[in-house]
Amino acid sequence: MKTRVPRKAGKRSNARREARQRVSLVKRRPRVTGRKRPAKRVYTVQSEAAWRQWGLQAGEQDAGLYSIEGEGYQKKALNRYWVERVRKEQLHFKTWEHYWEAVKGYLEGYGRKSGIATYDWMLMPTDKTVSAVMAVMNEEKSVMEVLHELHRLPLEEIIIVVNGTSDSSFRSVREGSSALIVHYDEPLGYDVGRAVGAKLASSEIVLFLDGDIPVPAEQLIPFIAAVDRGTDVALNRISPFLGTFDQWDSVSMMKQFLNRILGRSDLSADSLTAVPHAISRKALDTIGAGALMVPPKAQALAIAKGLKVQSPWSVDVVFHNKTKPLNTGRHNPVEEMIVGDHIEAIVTMQELAGERLAFPDTIRRRHYAGRRG
Repeated sequence: MKTRVPRKAGKRSNARREARQRVSLVKRRPRVTGRKRPAKRVYTVQSEAAWRQWGLQAGEQDAGLYSIEGEGYQKKALNRYWVERVRKEQLHFKTWEHYWEAVKGYLEGYGRKSGIATYDWMLMPTDKTVSAVMAVMNEEKSVMEVLHELHRLPLEEIIIVVNGTSDSSFRSVREGSSALIVHYDEPLGYDVGRAVGAKLASSEIVLFLDGDIPVPAEQLIPFIAAVDRGTDVALNRISPFLGTFDQWDSVSMMKQFLNRILGRSDLSADSLTAVPHAISRKALDTIGAGALMVPPKAQALAIAKGLKVQSPWSVDVVFHNKTKPLNTGRHNPVEEMIVGDHIEAIVTMQELAGERLAFPDTIRRRHYAGRRG
């Protein structure tokens, strides 16, 4: 019997591999229900490299069709053309990595053809207005990094609430940004700055960050996209970074406990306490900007009022969270404050839905023990 020797990869196998990576045009026939509709064209791409190549070609084409040279806000104008192309071609990105590569290719192609420096931008999958709110207190070493990533996005406005700062944070943001800056000499306390910023925001989507943790613009896109698609509160899915339950601190346990009693065990320990997160205008109007001063309470109100709360993406802010005197050690002041925030949220829910919430006692005959004699 002859032994079959595997054939070495040659030019033909390489060509096949390259062909699989190219953009393929697929025609899907819609389901016919009475009247016939024209078939929709859907592009499918097999790799990140192919999406990059598609974006490069699309960017060059749009540079020949649309000029943003005379636009006052070029980044936003180009974002509009990007969204139009994605909708027109009915593109579906299986992963966010595919989306990011397509955008990078598009920006490279548009910039190369038009001569406009677009290489550092990051476009959003929505034409809705987006505001970013950032609270800052003594963050001179990191705040400009955070701002750099925000400036890459076509945001409607950036609102920075500087409070209780004794370093150069205020001067840095004032000189290095055109953002709306609200300055308080005294510290406002945790999360109050977010509430102040949310009250000033005018956009349809509001994104929240802190001045001490830079997050790449790419990683902010999933939160914006989630709200654009109908989510009212888009949380950071931090639960995967917490390890096994025996390693959890009391704050993480309280987060999970609150979600469970609200009937949202799927959220695990995900919470409005953690940034980044995004909120819809509908959510802000429903729960009120003031509720954001106590994030667990705001989250509980959002769920109780029937708003759509989801965790669309994970950004590791657990490892990158900076240690400070107030958040270090067991039973530190920040830990006790956040535990108290969750207790306040539970009490608020009891006031709305009764002391047992969604867990009625239908088994005990309590009136017997309450009888006299």
